[in-house]
Amino acid sequence: MAYKAFALQYRPKNFDEVIGQDHIVNALKNAITAKHIHHAYIFSGPRGVGKTSLARIFAKAINCQDGPTVTACGKCPSCTEIARGASLDVIEIDGASNRGIDEIRELRESAKLSPAYSRFKIYIIDEVHMLTTEAFNALLKTLEEPPEHVKFIFATTHPQKVIPTILSRCQKFQFNLLPIEKIVKKLKSILAVEKVDVEEGLLYALARAASGSFRDAESLLDQIVPVISEKGEVGDILAFLGIVDEDTLNNAVKAFLGKDPVGAFNLIDKICRDGKDLGVFLSGLIEALRNLLLAKLSVKTFTQIVELPQTSREFLSATAKDHSVPDLLRGVDLLIGAKELAHRLGVVRIPLELAFVKFAQGNIVQSPVPAKEEAASAPAPEKNVKVTLRDEVSLEIDNLDMEDKPLGPSNADTDGQQGPDDGMLLSQVKPKWPAVIAQIQKVRVAVAAHLARAVLFSSSGTTLCLGYARKDLFHKESIESEKNRAFIEKIIAEAIGKKVVIKFVEINTPGVPPPVSAPKPAPEAVDTLSADAGGDSDNFVNDILDAFNGKIHTGE
Repeated sequence: MAYKAFALQYRPKNFDEVIGQDHIVNALKNAITAKHIHHAYIFSGPRGVGKTSLARIFAKAINCQDGPTVTACGKCPSCTEIARGASLDVIEIDGASNRGIDEIRELRESAKLSPAYSRFKIYIIDEVHMLTTEAFNALLKTLEEPPEHVKFIFATTHPQKVIPTILSRCQKFQFNLLPIEKIVKKLKSILAVEKVDVEEGLLYALARAASGSFRDAESLLDQIVPVISEKGEVGDILAFLGIVDEDTLNNAVKAFLGKDPVGAFNLIDKICRDGKDLGVFLSGLIEALRNLLLAKLSVKTFTQIVELPQTSREFLSATAKDHSVPDLLRGVDLLIGAKELAHRLGVVRIPLELAFVKFAQGNIVQSPVPAKEEAASAPAPEKNVKVTLRDEVSLEIDNLDMEDKPLGPSNADTDGQQGPDDGMLLSQVKPKWPAVIAQIQKVRVAVAAHLARAVLFSSSGTTLCLGYARKDLFHKESIESEKNRAFIEKIIAEAIGKKVVIKFVEINTPGVPPPVSAPKPAPEAVDTLSADAGGDSDNFVNDILDAFNGKIHTGE
C-alpha cells in the first residue's frame, strides 16, 4: 500500500474528529438538524486549521444517502466518493489557478445542470480570495439566486480580499488557531496508532513551532518519525528540524536573568552551530519572559492560559519568585528592541548578544547636571554632545554653534555682553509663539509647517534654542538654512521687540513635551506683528525652494 502523509492519512472524516473549531461544528450541526442549510458559506482563517476538511465533512453530511444528517454513514456511494475526492457532484476548485472570468462562466453553466445522483451539487472553492474582481462579479448573480440543487462553500485565508458583495451573500465562519494542548493531544493519538514513542517535551516543541496550525504540526511529526524509528530514541531530534527545545529556552532564561553574558554567549554559539534559527530562539525567549511576567502577576492566570510541559511550568513558577516585575519588563523591552534591530540589520546574533550584556550591566543612567557652583568649573561640552538636564531629559545637540558654551546658565545678555541667563527670552517668546507661526504662515507656508514641529526648549541671553525630536529631523534639516534662520529671527524680533539668535537642536529622548501648538491667533495678536516680513509675491516659489532645499540660478 502506498504511503500517505500524516496530514492526509489522519484528516478528520466526521464532525467529531474536528479539533479546536467547536463553535463552527455546532453551528453546522444545528443547521443540518433544523434543515436550515444555507446556499453559500465562507470558511476563513489561518492555514492548516481545518477549513477544507470541514467543507468536505459538511458536504458528506448533506449529501449522505441517509441525510441530511450530522452522522454521515461513510458507506454510501456519495460518502465514499467524497472521501476519495472523486464525486461528480462535489466539485473542488483551486481559486489560485482558476481565477479568471472564463472559468467562472464555465462554473455558472455547469451549475445549471442537476446533480448526477446526489442531493446537492456542491462547489468547494479553495483560496477564493485569489479570484479576480471580474470573476467575482460574474459569480455574483449565480450566488445571489442559485438553483435549488446548488451549494457553495468558499475557503480563504484572506477574507478581507473577498469583495463585499460576495461576503454579504454568504454565511461567514471564522476558524481559530488551535491551542497547543489540543495539538499535542492529537499528535499523541497519531503516535499511538503509529506505535512510536516520543517525549512530551518534543511534542510541545512541535506544537509551538506549528504556530496553531495542525497541518504544520503533522508535517513536522511526519518528518521526525522516520529518524526516531531509525535511532530508537529521540536524542537531540529538534536540531534536525532547527527547533529550539524547552531545555534550551529555560537555560537561556537562567543566563539572561542571572546576568551571565558569558554563559549566554556560549549558549547562542551552540544554537548557531546546531543550525537552529536564532530568530525563532529570540521569539521563544521573549515569550518565556512574558510567561514569567504572568506567573509573577497572577499564578492563576499563568496556570490557565500558558500551555507548556509540566517541567517548564514548574521552572517558570519558581524563577518568577526571584525576580521583580520591573526587572522582567526591562528584559522584555531589551529583547523586543533586539528583535527590531535585528530586523533592520538582517542579523540576529549581535543584537541578541548585546541585549544580554545590557541586561547584565543594568541601567546606565547619566548623572544629573551639577549645581551652578559645580557647573562653573566644569569644562565646556564638545560639539555633538549629549547633555542631561535637571528634569532628566536627555538631549543630543547637533552642531552646537554657541561659541562652544553649554546650554546651561550663560553669560550673554541682550547687548551681546556677558551676563546671567534667567530664561527671560524663553518666557517672552512662549506667549507670542502661536502668533509668530501664524505670521510666518501668511508669508512662507512651508517654513511655518516645519517650525510648528519645533519645541521651545531653552534660552541663553539672546539665543533661543528650538528643539526637534529625532522623528522630526526632516523638518529640522528643511528649515535650518541661513535664509530661513534670518527670516524667523526677524519675525520673532518684531514680535517681542528685541534681537534674537535662533539655534536648532535635536532632542534625543522621548518624554520631552510636545511642540507648542499653533492655533489660529486672535486678530489683535497678529496685528502686533509686522506685515512686511519679506513680501508675499513670491510665496509659492519660496515654499517650493524650502520644501526641496533648492536654489534659484540666474543662468549666467
